[in-house]
Amino acid sequence: MQLHKIVQRDLTETETKTIQHFQYYYDSKKCFALIGDYVVAVLSDDNSGSLEKLSQEALDNMSQVLNTPPDFTTYVMDDMFGLVTMHYGIHAVSSNPLSKEEISSDKVEIATALTIRSLCLNACESANIIAIIDEEL
Repeated sequence: MQLHKIVQRDLTETETKTIQHFQYYYDSKKCFALIGDYVVAVLSDDNSGSLEKLSQEALDNMSQVLNTPPDFTTYVMDDMFGLVTMHYGIHAVSSNPLSKEEISSDKVEIATALTIRSLCLNACESANIIAIIDEEL
């Protein structure tokens, strides 16, 4: 997997950790764009190798999420973090490990889920691509 920074600065520790989370979750097999501190947009492997196409896809996906009811699904991941998935491949991981109760019940509490979902919506509204992770770039 190759990392292509879009921003003209070093990545923050949080951004690097988010990339590592999603590389782990995807077993380093998917293209994705880092669009927020804890948020990524999953990108089509068909566009792999084209930074321009991947960037445009990420921007299109962010725009589409903002024009769709904000439905989401939650998951308790095996690394003890929560994951929220939204339409158009927008995903966010919780900023901290889940509570013992959430882990033991295998359910993300609604307050936690809504907090993570708001990270997705805020990142889509900002429409900034921080980095693109792609096997072929």
